[in-house]
Amino acid sequence: MKKDDILEEFFKALMAHDDFLLSCHISPEGDAIGSILAMESLLRRLGKKTFVVCEDPIPERLRFLSDQRWHLVKDVNLSLTAFKALVTADCPTLDRLGSVKELLTPDTVIFNIDHHISNARFGLHNYIRSDAAASAELVLDIFHCAKLPLTKEEATNLYVAISTDTGSFKFSNTTIHCHRIAAELIGTGIDIEKINDQIYSTFSLNKMNLYSRLLGRVKTSAKGRIAWVGMERRDLKHSGATYEDTEGFIDFLKCLKEVRVAFFMSEMPDGKRVKISFRSRGAYDVNKIATYFQGGGHKKASSCILRVPLKKAEKIVLDRLRKEFVFP
Repeated sequence: MKKDDILEEFFKALMAHDDFLLSCHISPEGDAIGSILAMESLLRRLGKKTFVVCEDPIPERLRFLSDQRWHLVKDVNLSLTAFKALVTADCPTLDRLGSVKELLTPDTVIFNIDHHISNARFGLHNYIRSDAAASAELVLDIFHCAKLPLTKEEATNLYVAISTDTGSFKFSNTTIHCHRIAAELIGTGIDIEKINDQIYSTFSLNKMNLYSRLLGRVKTSAKGRIAWVGMERRDLKHSGATYEDTEGFIDFLKCLKEVRVAFFMSEMPDGKRVKISFRSRGAYDVNKIATYFQGGGHKKASSCILRVPLKKAEKIVLDRLRKEFVFP
């Protein structure tokens, strides 16, 4: 079936329902948040009843978006199961919804919007385009299908989504189409200087203190082709920073001249698990590594969680990298 036909069919199925839960993956980032907020606004403007619910809050640096409509699953009433349909965005598997899954019934009709090539197609209705740089591209397709002009708020949400998933239009997934979309969104009158300042240029002193600690313990291997850092819980305590403040640190590692693969290990609050974030340059597909450990993401940006202590996680990941990749 052609892309336009799939979109038309998806939109027609959406319009057959009147009330929707909307959700995205745990620990949401820019694309998940922007896509869901824009999609919620679209449905609401079309006269639908909507409710956004997620496992985790919007990170502080993205709270300039319309977070008043964002609800945490721990705060909601289970009577929300009265909603007959669920819309997900940027969520490759149903398990990635976290405890939001508990709000669903066997009869819940799921609409699945995503750009991950690994998407499990868990919806009754799936609109998946792995050629898209961000799920927000698909949400914009739905706006076009609905023939609704974007509000500035919706355009801001979608711009944040695409900008963050393309690394401010620097990653290799940036296409001509991405720039055309950006032009369309900027054409609505959004304040891109303010948006980019909020996303990329606003650090707390505590975050700077944390980065200072972490930069002092960068490790490398394979003649500098691999770089990594491990963060312990006590690093947060000593710096006054939060887990949210660690976002973006891995990009410092990727900027090292010789580095082809970088990973950042973050000891989780329970001390029994470690979150691993991966970044890569060139032909190195770190999604293979993350998928091996039951995680996932993209070819050059992926993540997973290991249920082992920090030191053991370091050895496990390095062993896998050396087995999977040949570094010159």
